[in-house]
Amino acid sequence: MTANDHGHINNLDEMQMETLKHYWLALTNAICSQSSLPVDQIANSVYGDELFYMIGYENPDVLPLQWLRICKWNINHAVQKMMDMLKWRHEWGVQTLLAKGESDLPYEEIKTGKCFLMGYDKAGRPINYISVNRHVRGQYPHETTQKLTVLTMETVRKLIEPPVETSTIVFDLTGFGLKNMDYQHVKFFISLIENYYPELFGHAIILNAPWIFYGCWAIISKWLDPAIRDEIQFIRNETELAQCIDPSHLPRGLNGAQPDFEYIPPTTNDEAMAAAFIADAEGKTSARADHQQAIQHFLNITLQWARGDTNPNLLAERTMAVKRLRNTFETLVPYINTRTHYHRIGAIKEQIFQITYDRLHASMATHS
Repeated sequence: MTANDHGHINNLDEMQMETLKHYWLALTNAICSQSSLPVDQIANSVYGDELFYMIGYENPDVLPLQWLRICKWNINHAVQKMMDMLKWRHEWGVQTLLAKGESDLPYEEIKTGKCFLMGYDKAGRPINYISVNRHVRGQYPHETTQKLTVLTMETVRKLIEPPVETSTIVFDLTGFGLKNMDYQHVKFFISLIENYYPELFGHAIILNAPWIFYGCWAIISKWLDPAIRDEIQFIRNETELAQCIDPSHLPRGLNGAQPDFEYIPPTTNDEAMAAAFIADAEGKTSARADHQQAIQHFLNITLQWARGDTNPNLLAERTMAVKRLRNTFETLVPYINTRTHYHRIGAIKEQIFQITYDRLHASMATHS
């Protein structure tokens, strides 16, 4: 799926556009009700905060449209799914995980390479490789494996390049044995893709599945939503895999041209950056306030648009409000996220980390 497909951000018919408008009205009402706050304070609410942190750099209409499509354009159902997702993000602590990043995980578990991101498939979707034989049930606490999974889901979102809106997962079952079968974590993963990361999953490949896995699959397949199950493809070998993913995007272990995954831990520069951002409480407060003002400005214009305001300049103003929202979020990013392995290898290019650090460093030098 891409942003240009029917029912997506760049290709909405009149009825879908009207449904989107009504959705924004219903969603803001739900947030106000749950937060016991008036509409002009949504930006300060827990749910408003979680909503726009998840939206991040994206056009704010993309996430509502994802839930609307999943719920077959049923507004009430889609609003409930959104609210459930926002509640989960708050209670599970997604923001806390993003603020701590890889430092909140055992580096040894990351180094296993059980889960890593590399390249794009032929549809332009970023690829999440899961090497199942590197996950041994019980080797690491469930909590840390869940954190690694959520952090990977959050990271793959930064690798998606419009108009693409989804990702691909390759489950490599080479060397699979029953010690690798972790039903508890499988259920957690299914819950993530079905309930908390709408349409992030676009396609999955199960590679080199041995006969012993098919008994496990008979159980797992019953837990999956049919729409997700239909996007799962069994592939027998690396030759067939190359038909879906160009070998230039595959690791050498799968007969590709890319080096096999080797985790690069935080550098001294990463640590210096993180320390500087933590110490800059004033900068974080200022960036957060600017982002909240941008949120409220966007919501004010969006509610005018949703209520049918005939101001001929309103669409242009909303477009500018979206740009302001993105720009203020970018300024906030160094204070709420950390750099990852994928920043260090150049796969994610968020220059704002270095720009902000250089500004702080220059300011310190000026005042010393």
